[in-house]
Amino acid sequence: MSEKALLLTGAGGFIGSYVLSHYLEKEDCDLYLLEQGRFRERLETFLEERGSQAGERAKIFSGDITQAGLGLDAGIADELKRRVTHVIHLAALYNLSAPREISVRVNVDGTRHLLDFLEEIPSLQRFAHASTIAVAGKHAGTFREDDLDLGQGFKNNYDETKFLSEKLVRERRDSIPTVILRPTTVVGHSRTGAIEKIDGPYYALNMIARDKHRAVPNTGDIKLHFGPVDFIADALYHLFEDEESVGKAFHLVDPAPLTYLEFFDLACATMGESKPSLKLPAPLMRPMGRLPMFEKLTGVPREAFEHSFY
Repeated sequence: MSEKALLLTGAGGFIGSYVLSHYLEKEDCDLYLLEQGRFRERLETFLEERGSQAGERAKIFSGDITQAGLGLDAGIADELKRRVTHVIHLAALYNLSAPREISVRVNVDGTRHLLDFLEEIPSLQRFAHASTIAVAGKHAGTFREDDLDLGQGFKNNYDETKFLSEKLVRERRDSIPTVILRPTTVVGHSRTGAIEKIDGPYYALNMIARDKHRAVPNTGDIKLHFGPVDFIADALYHLFEDEESVGKAFHLVDPAPLTYLEFFDLACATMGESKPSLKLPAPLMRPMGRLPMFEKLTGVPREAFEHSFY
């Protein structure tokens, strides 16, 4: 039994599995993994594939962050409060079209319930909250790591509820030693390209593959921020393990991103397709996303199409 014990929520998710790998490979610590449903099944498979040693160090238990007390049995709750020294909170609902009520329940209420639980852990040394650069919302101009509430509006329920959850975390930083991490849009592994689902810039690749990219929004100098999952997980791990990170927030982004238009042209060239014929102003492009057959023809959900204008 190690003196260091890490509680990790969301270890069954895409980023979570990479973060968990760091602790299985590099850290001498006991692991408590809170998951439920199909993500728990995935997590069990993940650990089985890594052999008996991983299974001995990691304890998976069912919980529900949307409930007070995290929906834990009394026995496991007492064990966590007695043993845990570090916590990483990755669990969240990322769905741009999810109803606001559900997004609030998972992202806001879930974070509140976890914070309540953390305040009952006497040996807690460090807590990492996985936020997102999307908390900047519709803010125009530079959005710094110390910024949060600048009166910005939001494009969707996900961005708003992640803003609200980070706000809760910041309100308790005096009592909980906190590191805030704001990843950009996460894409596949930098070497293998492995990805779990089509999202973000992959929708643009869908359009190109279907030859439905002849007209695209003229987004000018707008940057396309994304980072490979292994880069994001590496940064998260190293920043969290650095005790000097406590009390700070970090943007996990490409320091020199392509513009959206540069990315689009590069994708076309790489895929052996012609570049877009027309780059039209956003007011002319937006109505296209509302056409009845748009999603079926392009393979791009309306919410993702609207997202590309920011």
